[in-house]
Amino acid sequence: MFIIYNTVLVLLLLFLWPFLLWYMYRRQGNLEGVAERLGRNWPPGTAAVADSGPVWFHGASVGEIQMLQPLVRAWQENCDSRALLVTTVTLTGRRTARRLFPEAEIVLLPLDLPFIWGRFYRHFKPSLLIVAETELWPNLFNFVRSHKLPLVLVNARLSRKSFVNYLLFNFFTRVMFATPDLVIAQDRVSAVRFAALGTPAAKIVSSGNLKFDLETPAKNSPGADLRGLFEDNCRVVVAGSTHPGEEEMILDAWLRITAKKNTDPDFAACLVLAPRHPHRFLGVAERLAAKEINFLKFSEIKKKSSNLILREPPSVLLLDTMGDLVNFYGAADFTIIGGTLIPGVGGHNPLESAAFARMVIHGPHVANFRDGFSCLDSHGGGFEVSGQKALAELMVRCMRDPDFVLEAGRRAQAALVNNRGALAKTMAALKEIACRRK
Repeated sequence: MFIIYNTVLVLLLLFLWPFLLWYMYRRQGNLEGVAERLGRNWPPGTAAVADSGPVWFHGASVGEIQMLQPLVRAWQENCDSRALLVTTVTLTGRRTARRLFPEAEIVLLPLDLPFIWGRFYRHFKPSLLIVAETELWPNLFNFVRSHKLPLVLVNARLSRKSFVNYLLFNFFTRVMFATPDLVIAQDRVSAVRFAALGTPAAKIVSSGNLKFDLETPAKNSPGADLRGLFEDNCRVVVAGSTHPGEEEMILDAWLRITAKKNTDPDFAACLVLAPRHPHRFLGVAERLAAKEINFLKFSEIKKKSSNLILREPPSVLLLDTMGDLVNFYGAADFTIIGGTLIPGVGGHNPLESAAFARMVIHGPHVANFRDGFSCLDSHGGGFEVSGQKALAELMVRCMRDPDFVLEAGRRAQAALVNNRGALAKTMAALKEIACRRK
């Protein structure tokens, strides 16, 4: 089956390679990362500590890398001082990893081809692999098994759709699910699904969701106090990680709200609009200009004095930089979480906003973070809107009733705090493997 899988994979790459390069260039605006994905231009391997290779953490993108931060710090403090290797699939994930783990080697995950994994292993010589959530790669797992490299899945989850798909090909994937030395599932449903797909029950534990244990930036960290950009009377709304189609919905509601400025000269409000993908920054800016919306790019003011205050804030502040969104959540009155208002994305992490005691507005499409949104909604800290009209009505209510917004924010933070504990459970489950070579 691996011969068939690899033959099909190689043939697809050969025939589709020009299209993949074109897609990458259109999405990124460049071909950055191609060499790393092909097993080239890797940085020199980090020197081993205590005669052991680096501990290898992998997270697919920004959300998984951020989720890994408290786990990595707990690991370093309590169990292991070995060097770190961090891999990710996306360029934004790599940028985030470089910011969060400056001491680690950071590379893009190579293509899932056996000859590349051989080169990767010889180059970095990892001693343990810890994978976040559901990054399951057949050749990687096969290589890990044949080289007896310890493998742990943390915050592991399997959606119903993924479970059904893997079940259809269980004659091939069963050996992959049997490979991990430990699966730390974020919920009992996922734990049952891993067992049904071939993971021995003795190797599965449930921990809860690690994303509830996220760390908020320290108040004295660079760029943390972004509220200082605005006057005290300015209402700040942050729409984070938005996608095409969502900006239009949010802007339509926002323009109705800011029309109040024409009749109330003391009215001050700013929408911080943060598109999810960097390649869309320019396009969103062009649309704002075409609509004759008063806007500024955050990149243009970021390097100015930290004491800068926008005494006449723009209607929209376009967040066209990486790594600043979480700090803007701390500066917001309330937030709108992107990827939820349109189908096909599944939503982005609402817990970063809740950590700052900020109310969360979201749409119905939340498959990627269903537990997080459900928790916030049930505690009165999150609010689902089903369409353009409902979004506009709720935003208007929030602008008119700051006490409602403040109380909802407190409830969101309480929901987050009440569900913490996954980090401690994960570390307890990891203890035997983590401290094996201490």
